[in-house]
Amino acid sequence: MLGYVKTVPSELRVREHTYYRALYCGLCKRMGKCTGQCSRMTLSYDFVFLAAVRMAITGEAPNMKAERCLLHPFRKRPTAQACHALDYAADASALLSYHKLTDDLTDEHGLKKLRAALARPFLSGAYRRARRRHPDLNDTIAAHLREISRFETGERPFEGADAIAEQFGQLMEAVFSEGLTGSDARIAGAIGRSVGHWIYLIDAADDFDEDRKQGRFNPYRKLFGDELTPADRETLRVALTVHLLDADRAFALIDRFPAPELKEIIANILYFGLPATAKRVTGTSPMTTKGNEIS
Repeated sequence: MLGYVKTVPSELRVREHTYYRALYCGLCKRMGKCTGQCSRMTLSYDFVFLAAVRMAITGEAPNMKAERCLLHPFRKRPTAQACHALDYAADASALLSYHKLTDDLTDEHGLKKLRAALARPFLSGAYRRARRRHPDLNDTIAAHLREISRFETGERPFEGADAIAEQFGQLMEAVFSEGLTGSDARIAGAIGRSVGHWIYLIDAADDFDEDRKQGRFNPYRKLFGDELTPADRETLRVALTVHLLDADRAFALIDRFPAPELKEIIANILYFGLPATAKRVTGTSPMTTKGNEIS
């Protein structure tokens, strides 16, 4: 379900894009330190978004330093240094990635199942480290994924795509708000919940054709049958956009940004990146939520 939360680089200024890449490089290095070198295989921009949101809410801004790495040995690149948000994002990545592989072993077939079987042992150490630091979060993630599985296997009656997506929304609410209190927890949780809800729905739409061919569960097959008409895709696009409005409203409540780049990066993802992904998946015209209104 991961891999959808990205910026549109052409809508970022150079210094903002440089900051974004520095967070990505910094997260990669913190994954190596916090959860082991193998965990760096699961690096994604989704968890850069998580780190950026928590930095913006808590007022934490990492120092930047030009460093080399194995992938870029000849030229130093700006890299975010160790901070609480990056360390936490490293742990969250380990937990979610491990549980995703576990689900793939149960639900997938063929190459996907084989890939999960081969990859999971390499993440077991990262998972144990992260679980030790966040046992309650690990249990919450596992519980919500079990409920999603119950819907998908028919153990729980189908109640619509939103009922299943809400489980993943609540999972991401817990991930974003872990360890925070008061209004910080509420704002982070609201962003996580709405984006998590959106992620499940966009993932289901993206997998629709493959799920149909493989005869697998997909909430949109339950709703629309084995073909998505243009009207169905338009309905989906509107629903996806509406789910982002809550994230937009919560984002507007953040009243301090320790670095202006963080505000622009988060805004880019919410106003450009996620709508662009929805356009790619649904094949419809772009729709944005800037300013708490659909446009």
